[in-house]
Amino acid sequence: MLNAENYYSLEMDQEYMSVSQFKEFMNCEAKAYALVTGEIEKADKSAFLEGQMFESIVTGNKELFMSQHPEIISTRGATTGEIKSEFKKVLNAADKFMQQPFLTNIVDSCEKQVILTGEINKVKIKGCLDLFKTSDCSIYDFKCMKDFKEQWIKEEKAYAPWYYVYNYPLQLAVYRELVKQNFGKEPKEIGLIATTKEDIPDIEALSFDYGLLDLELEKFADLVPRFNDIKLGKIEPIACGVCDYCKLKKKIEKFEEIK
Repeated sequence: MLNAENYYSLEMDQEYMSVSQFKEFMNCEAKAYALVTGEIEKADKSAFLEGQMFESIVTGNKELFMSQHPEIISTRGATTGEIKSEFKKVLNAADKFMQQPFLTNIVDSCEKQVILTGEINKVKIKGCLDLFKTSDCSIYDFKCMKDFKEQWIKEEKAYAPWYYVYNYPLQLAVYRELVKQNFGKEPKEIGLIATTKEDIPDIEALSFDYGLLDLELEKFADLVPRFNDIKLGKIEPIACGVCDYCKLKKKIEKFEEIK
């Protein structure tokens, strides 16, 4: 049974599709398949840990997090016993958040880390809501970003806002659908709350038009059966050819002709 202890386990990743797993498949099907079969492990664990640290601080669980993750403390040189530099930036971001009464009031009114399951286009889906307000089914998601700069998207040949680059509207669209399936009503509010890990942290609170979220859910529903069939070994994954996994697996068998 899916719960807080096994939510991120390989077993549950194989049984359920999550938004993060879906995004891995969007980036490279071959790498995503290698992750879900256990061939490789996620490389960027520090970013995940930074996100957990931010959420723990702003939801009042800082001491528990610190006791469970001694690896964030330096054990070398002049900084021995201090929080490592990359995690100090998270502390600054959390401090910026805590100076916003509008946002801290939301945190105080919500349940934390609420796990929901459902089904989209006949595929089992799991989601973990950072904040969920039971009285009106409102959803809020935390993000701790490097910065809020626009980024170039090669496929689109254009710059896009940070929240589109990382498909956060798609994530909220799926969470919205899970709430509707589990509680039988539309969330009153859906918010994305983000701070940056810059020397002077920035902060944003964004909401998205429900029509936009409908389009994002359609995108998810269109692609999720294919990604699930790849997980089940029914179809071969397509390699992107440019990610670290693809470079690791690259095999030269002939010359590439340049004209």
